[in-house]
Amino acid sequence: MILRIIRGFFWSSLLCIALAGGAVAGIYYNTLGEMPDVEELKNVTFETPMQIFTADGLLIGEFGENKRIPVDIKDIPVKMQQAFLAIEDSRFYEHSGIDPIGIIRAAVVSISNASATQGASTITQQVARNFFLTREKTIKRKLKEIFISWRIEQVLSKDEILELYLNKIALGHRSYGVAAAAYVYYGKELKNLTLGEIATIAGLPKAPSTLNPITSPIRAKDRRHLVLGRMLELGYITKEEYEAADNEPSGAVFHGAPIELNAQYVAEEARQFALEKYGDDAYTAGLRIYTTVNSKDQIAAQYAVFKGLSNYDQRHGYRKAAINVRNIEDFEVTEDNIKKLLAQNDVYNYVHPGVVTKIDDKKRTAQIMRKNGFAETIPWEGMRWARRFINDKRQGAAPRKPSDFLSAGDLIYTYVTDDGKLRLSQIPDAEAALVALRPRDGAIAAMVGGYDFNKSKFNRVVQSIRQTGSNFKPFLYSAAVAKGIAVNSTLVDAPLRMWEPGSHTWWEPKNTPNRYDGVMTLREGLARSKNIISIKLINKVGIDSTVEHVKKFGIEVPKSQQVTSMALGVVEMSPLQLVSAFSVFANGGYKVKPYLVSRIEKDGQVIYEANPKIADPNFPDTVVNDIALKYKEDVEVPENSAEQVLSHGHAFIVSDLMRSVIYGGTGIDHHFGGTGNRAARYTGRTDLHGKTGTTNDIHDAWFSGFNGNLVATAWVGFDDSRNLGRSYASPEGGAYTALPIFTEFFKRVQDKKVPPARISKPKDVRMQTYNGVSDYVLPGTFVVSQRPVEQKPAAVKNTGVNTSNISEDSIF
Repeated sequence: MILRIIRGFFWSSLLCIALAGGAVAGIYYNTLGEMPDVEELKNVTFETPMQIFTADGLLIGEFGENKRIPVDIKDIPVKMQQAFLAIEDSRFYEHSGIDPIGIIRAAVVSISNASATQGASTITQQVARNFFLTREKTIKRKLKEIFISWRIEQVLSKDEILELYLNKIALGHRSYGVAAAAYVYYGKELKNLTLGEIATIAGLPKAPSTLNPITSPIRAKDRRHLVLGRMLELGYITKEEYEAADNEPSGAVFHGAPIELNAQYVAEEARQFALEKYGDDAYTAGLRIYTTVNSKDQIAAQYAVFKGLSNYDQRHGYRKAAINVRNIEDFEVTEDNIKKLLAQNDVYNYVHPGVVTKIDDKKRTAQIMRKNGFAETIPWEGMRWARRFINDKRQGAAPRKPSDFLSAGDLIYTYVTDDGKLRLSQIPDAEAALVALRPRDGAIAAMVGGYDFNKSKFNRVVQSIRQTGSNFKPFLYSAAVAKGIAVNSTLVDAPLRMWEPGSHTWWEPKNTPNRYDGVMTLREGLARSKNIISIKLINKVGIDSTVEHVKKFGIEVPKSQQVTSMALGVVEMSPLQLVSAFSVFANGGYKVKPYLVSRIEKDGQVIYEANPKIADPNFPDTVVNDIALKYKEDVEVPENSAEQVLSHGHAFIVSDLMRSVIYGGTGIDHHFGGTGNRAARYTGRTDLHGKTGTTNDIHDAWFSGFNGNLVATAWVGFDDSRNLGRSYASPEGGAYTALPIFTEFFKRVQDKKVPPARISKPKDVRMQTYNGVSDYVLPGTFVVSQRPVEQKPAAVKNTGVNTSNISEDSIF
């Protein structure tokens, strides 16, 4: 009887097992059609952020919602692997995807501890869930998870599964994968983590939002204790290692992207380029975008803009501290609270906040506290500039002691000068931009769109369209060369009154400064930026011819700006457009297209590479010197040549005219200086060419300059309608406000170790003497000569030229 019962139970159990197995098999094959292709895991790519680098490999930007740093299993420390196995799946290398023993053990532990301390899902199941399934809690989804796990174990090795898991798992604060978590929480690479830090990260998968050491340090410590205990129990660590790691302080703080160089204007432009090219996938495809910007050049540009704007701002006076901690409502003045306040305000690249703690009028010093709690002293020479700001044109009297402008409790900004001394500063209202490119191919070498990206994200290099002032004059003089006018032609610098038919009014343009020096050559007129000479020259060339000619540089002049005052720079351009146009003079007459992104990589493969056209003055000369763009016949153009728009000789002559802006030259009977002479003194270089520019009422200040290696444009102004005004020293303008930015930049990137990059004279350029002045000319050019004569009444013609006080001779 008993034997029969046992036999019946055996066969019944066997039948049940068979039926259960058949049911599972039936469900498996029924859901087989819905199963994902697990083979895809062999080629899986992780959603990783877009990263942007300088040309020399420094990270300047990272864009993407989630932080990922995929790593190979061999690069994940063994202790890190063991920590995850200990707390998540200690039998990982023994089971086939599903672990019944682990499930039973987890249940027993949960019952005995009255809480779930060990996971019941295997690592393989978590991979299945993370890559292929939702988190809905249904029997069908759980069965799919089991089936997918079995399939994953058939397709991948254990190490491959563990690698996928450790790169995919969510670990809080938008970090995915262990390498990303190591940086986000500790700012470290995996190999540099301590055992305590490893255990903390391994404890995160259960509840990353509430167990992480930043949000919940106490709960994270308790979880770390549990992970370390499991590692000790499984023999992964010794008792000594356990105790040392269990007693480690947390040390976790949030770390953003490991930016190696703060160049946010460059990073943002590169981001927009990638977004336009690849759409939103650019944020998750792990693109590595390499720009043309070299870190040395970019640092020099950023400092030049900072220094130039700071000096401008300090010339106009101190506006008084905006915040005094004693006046902040509900603010308790304690050291800790001051440190927190300073940390919130420490957002700029070069200046840092401090709170004035003590003023000593006798010693004429001020003591400040930094966010680190350190005390520093500002000497009198670092703050004696602080005249009271009245407006952009007026400042108060020079201060005599610190208490004239500072009070204890003031939140102020300071920076360290080149000679290592602390200097009082403030955040300027004015703005500036600097862009430099390499004239050979148009690669952008440096770009700064404002004082600081954290102050204003508006990139004035590409987005700000401003009147160019006298920075436009070289293009007018270029039109004169295209017209065949020799640059040793002479015009009279004398007061001028012109009838404007359009407005039916008289116009009396003036020089700046308002002085007139009689007969001078075109070279002197440009070097000294004589407005009267430019107005007379545009009437010689013709407005229509000038408009036609400047199209060669990519300058499109709107109809409303096609007037005589175009000669003085009413034409509006962005700094990037202007620097691109100036590059034509620097590279032998070629129009190059500026570009910022040199290449883009994905998974180690180059998926985009810039292919710029090259400007080389050694290429055959293909252009005929004329207003219209005309080409020589039967001249073979190299395939990689940029578009030539000026003959080599034409480009050389105009660039040489701009050399006189820097170094001066010889006039009819005297030597003259140029408006950019400070560039020569400050940089010590002998190969510079350039042009100052100031618009009407000093709304904009410009300087554009170059040598054979580099061309750069600097702009200073306000974003609103304010003008730059004047300081107690002198009026602002291109030579006084923008030129220092250019020279500071060039001095740093083209120091004395860099050999002169002079522009070579082409063979067709020859010397011609007229009125005792020798200068470069092209074949077929002629001289225009103008000299003062006795005043005679004359009718005013509709051309707008007052001919009552000049006579002309044209010599071919």
